[in-house]
Amino acid sequence: MDVALLRCGVHFTAIRVPAAVVFAAARSEDRARADEYLGAALLGGPVFVDRQSGRYYCLVPVGTCATWRMPDTACLTVDSFLGVPHPSIDSSRYPARSFWCVPPYRPEVVCQADAVAQIVSLGRFLLAGAKETDDV
Repeated sequence: MDVALLRCGVHFTAIRVPAAVVFAAARSEDRARADEYLGAALLGGPVFVDRQSGRYYCLVPVGTCATWRMPDTACLTVDSFLGVPHPSIDSSRYPARSFWCVPPYRPEVVCQADAVAQIVSLGRFLLAGAKETDDV
């Protein structure tokens, strides 16, 4: 099996971010470039993408949902279950529905929620600017 169903809020939780926001922040719709950007911006914190839904999932510390208030995203609470790809499935296996953009390298390492918020803020800002340019 390529995916494990894990409960959020036990060892980690996840922030779900639309691909358009990630691509805008990375300034590229090329998945490899977006993966590199996420790895650098999140200091190696684990991130995977569900290609079918067009959403990225950044694994963050338990408790993040108590203060998370970023538009266009969702923080998955303890009532959520998340289909997490096997750690061996990365961007080299693009046919997979879900794969790791930034694979986990140690179970206790997660993304900093503030760094995820900065990516979301930047992506939303750049998307808003692109929309204004299109409207002119």
